[in-house]
Amino acid sequence: MYNLNRYALILHPKKPLLDWVNYIFPDSSEVESWNPLENDRTTVYLIPQFDYPGDAVEWVKLNFDYFFELNFEDWCTDEELWPKNRSWELFQEWFEISVQSCVSDVLDDPIKKEEI
Repeated sequence: MYNLNRYALILHPKKPLLDWVNYIFPDSSEVESWNPLENDRTTVYLIPQFDYPGDAVEWVKLNFDYFFELNFEDWCTDEELWPKNRSWELFQEWFEISVQSCVSDVLDDPIKKEEI
């Protein structure tokens, strides 16, 4: 097992994000609601490692719009439909933020990176 020099950022969608998806795709019943532990709809982001966990939250706060856009793009590629007045407060309303300071690789296989 190997510890990685990264923190993990996990963003669980909250009801306002699901409401937005349902608003832009009213004919889709795919997103009525879900328990993030029962479905594979959450991405784990590896972010920089920090001396203090609180610094990681500050880093997310500085980069929240980037993560907003990544998530919007997963749902809808038409940027005209994305919310315009995005803020840190809105981000916190739309996502449950979890930062994990211990990231371990339990496999001996090398980690492959693929540009997306």
